[in-house]
Amino acid sequence: MARAKLNQQEWETFLTLADRLEIDVRDLLVRDVPFHVLEAAGHSLGRAVAQATTERLAFTRAERLTGPQPCPTCGRLCPLVHRDRPLETIDGPLELHEAVCHCPACRRDFFPSASSIGTQSANL
Repeated sequence: MARAKLNQQEWETFLTLADRLEIDVRDLLVRDVPFHVLEAAGHSLGRAVAQATTERLAFTRAERLTGPQPCPTCGRLCPLVHRDRPLETIDGPLELHEAVCHCPACRRDFFPSASSIGTQSANL
């Protein structure tokens, strides 16, 4: 993937985000510090962006699922709820929003995947 250059407005967006997350990027623009300090600030901001992106993508995927879902064991339609749970990722902790169903017949929880939406044949 080619590395894109940020224009001034995009850079200001990054600086504003770094300020909000209390990552001293703006301050490092005027300080003489070792390169590893600059790199660490960049990685901190990158991890924060990755965490926020992963949370939002997972939330959006889970919210696409609505209504009862078939149990993968018995096929019974089971009510769907959405729950948040902590998850440790390679970029740090985040809150994972996921769809969860419980089958009373099988006495098990299952986690339907929104990635299968539209891939099953319709029953007409």
